[in-house]
Amino acid sequence: MSPYARKMRLTEIDALELVLTAGCNLRCSYCYQNDKKARSMEWSTLRASLDVLLRSSTNDVQILFIGGEPLLEFPLIEQAVSYVAACRRPEMNVRYNIITNGTLVTDAHVEFFRTHRFAVQLSFDGVPDAQDLRGRGTFTRLDALLDRLQTAAPEFVVRQLAVSITLLPETLKWFPSSVAYFYEKGIEDLRISPALKQTGHWPVDRIEELDRMFSEVFDLSLRHYRRTGKVPLQVFGRRDEMDGAATGEGPICAVGSARKLAVDVDGSALGCATFATSYQTFPAVFLRNRIEALRLGRVDDAGLADAFTRLPGAARETGLFTDKGQKHSAYGRCAECRYLSSCSYCPVSIGQYGGNEDPRRVPDFLCAFNLVTNKYRERFPWMSPSMEAMLAMAPPPSIHPALQELFFGGA
Repeated sequence: MSPYARKMRLTEIDALELVLTAGCNLRCSYCYQNDKKARSMEWSTLRASLDVLLRSSTNDVQILFIGGEPLLEFPLIEQAVSYVAACRRPEMNVRYNIITNGTLVTDAHVEFFRTHRFAVQLSFDGVPDAQDLRGRGTFTRLDALLDRLQTAAPEFVVRQLAVSITLLPETLKWFPSSVAYFYEKGIEDLRISPALKQTGHWPVDRIEELDRMFSEVFDLSLRHYRRTGKVPLQVFGRRDEMDGAATGEGPICAVGSARKLAVDVDGSALGCATFATSYQTFPAVFLRNRIEALRLGRVDDAGLADAFTRLPGAARETGLFTDKGQKHSAYGRCAECRYLSSCSYCPVSIGQYGGNEDPRRVPDFLCAFNLVTNKYRERFPWMSPSMEAMLAMAPPPSIHPALQELFFGGA
């Protein structure tokens, strides 16, 4: 039986996402959290959420603290960690994660993260011009934070810190200089993803500019690899063997297949934190309706286990999380794409595409990002034989003309 076909049992979850607050000290221009409210999670709700995870039969579990900006509720994080330490089974290993914009990080926070082995993801878009779209004037603060960490806690930077760049059409021209900046800062885990919400119009032929920027980043990364033996940028890193989900035969993301529970500020139980309504309204009607069908009730409701068991079927019925090959963008049908097995995107982004009401329509910038990153990933020294075979493939008949020259050398 495939992972998608089996029932999901609440006693088997291994990941808990906690939206501690809908508030944030920044107002990023591109954030999908478009309706932030001054609300924070009550301790009773947080404790009930932790109790669900602590009852899991799984011995290796993880907790992710997010917001908004979760450091606005740092005392709740401290309380949660103390509670877990007191209540977990001796054989249960609990790993902690947090996503933060970094502007509130103090030395006390860093010491806490080091002590409890938090994996910290710092949302930082790079050089000042790029970072200004996230938070004007925040570059100086984060630049100083990285310097402080490298001096006072270099092992933390290597083992526990990841920097995450959100790439936008508006920041594309600064992408190479931002990557170079982070390499110079000694960052060893550098992540990049396109914004969940597509900002503005993305002309199809602008993929040529995206390709040029990634070509520069590729050269930077290859030189860095030859000099240090390291490839901080994850899109160029090694990948595990793809499973059925990646080929289009199963669910696209963990909502329909993995063992994850998310809890919103008000105690609403969800399959993913991107469904939270404490900080957003959904622009597409079809997305609002489908997300509503995936709600699991309150985390402290007696019926939570039954609702969780029904989640895979409900996710399948939405049409968002399955049938990867049936989706499409202006660049063509996903089923005909050479990168179908390695393409990765959040299905909720489909409903964040301005004016879109088609659950199979992938945003064009997101598709272009996947096409280009996969092209350059193939060129790294550890490219697998399967990738070599893919390079020899002929272009599919429906390929967009803008891709013909970029990927196959012209007609």
